[in-house]
Amino acid sequence: MTLTEFNILSFQNKYSIAIENGLFLYNYITEDGGYECYSFEDFSVEIIYNNDNTIIKIVSYKEDGETNEFSGKIILI
Repeated sequence: MTLTEFNILSFQNKYSIAIENGLFLYNYITEDGGYECYSFEDFSVEIIYNNDNTIIKIVSYKEDGETNEFSGKIILI
């Protein structure tokens, strides 16, 4: 799947594809909510939740593009 193909999906389909086909990388919890990040071959997806655990946004971006502020803080072991 390409980034363009992912971006034209419905909100629900983006969520389903991300959790079923993406490689889970990390989740990060803040005072405002949480983030889950999934990786695909050419792009990444972040699912953003509020404090009520409701999905408020699904963001997709190219691997060489901008990531959220937490991505640089993740230490892989």
